[in-house]
Amino acid sequence: MDWPLRIARVIDHARARPDGDLSVEALARVAHASPFHFGRMFKGQTGETVNRFVRRVRVEKAAELMRSRPDLPLAEVAVAVGLGALSNLSRVFKQVYGVAPSRWDRRSRLSPGIEGLDDMLAALRADAPTLHPRLVARPRLRVAYVRVPTPFFDDAVLAAGFAELTATLAGQGVDWRARPMIGMSWDNPDTTPIAQVRFDLGFVVPAGFDLHGVLATVALPAARWVQVAVRGGKGHIALGWEALYGWFPGSGREPADLPGVKFFRRRPDALGWADYDLDCAIALRPQ
Repeated sequence: MDWPLRIARVIDHARARPDGDLSVEALARVAHASPFHFGRMFKGQTGETVNRFVRRVRVEKAAELMRSRPDLPLAEVAVAVGLGALSNLSRVFKQVYGVAPSRWDRRSRLSPGIEGLDDMLAALRADAPTLHPRLVARPRLRVAYVRVPTPFFDDAVLAAGFAELTATLAGQGVDWRARPMIGMSWDNPDTTPIAQVRFDLGFVVPAGFDLHGVLATVALPAARWVQVAVRGGKGHIALGWEALYGWFPGSGREPADLPGVKFFRRRPDALGWADYDLDCAIALRPQ
């Protein structure tokens, strides 16, 4: 397995287990690498040191919990994301975002946004139809994917990732045209710096299929999901996520530790990478 796949595995592991052991030694084991070399390779691939990455993962997860559960005490947030004590959460949160968690309204953006995005979304809200979240049960899915950097407003990035993905799957004997296509949004641009936002583009592959280490894979467990149907451009997709996260505070439900997922009804290459026909979905933690 090459280094990009190893680093992708480490990032996914840390995102899924922010309260676990995320030391350099532990993450090196996830990467099947020597701890001595792992730190240098991680920084070379991501531009971040391991410790800075872990701090960011934990504080971004804290912000997500605070936003989706406004009533959750900060002390419980600190434990849930592996920071232990409230004092640690307060210190790291302020270091990263410049505001104490106790003073954040749990709604407003914490990271600089994309220039012009707020105005565009305000204009879309005025005319967009009301989105109605609904609950859907989905089976376990194994997804083979490529990771693309910050695809906001750059259709060429998505198209290039799609070309790489489909060529690799075809080379492994996978008829990707017959497989469901999925996009996975691991990061919220309200809390994650735009340059660090990850998006994974993938296809569902057979459970036992061996990809010989040429593509990263992730298993999405069988779960109930809350989702909204979206048709339109990327701004409409942003409104879809907005509707879903707005649903949680009064729902009595919590999001699972999984990415936000786009289940494509029609492949975007067939729509010219400008319009989309998909469901935005968030997995729910079992009650």
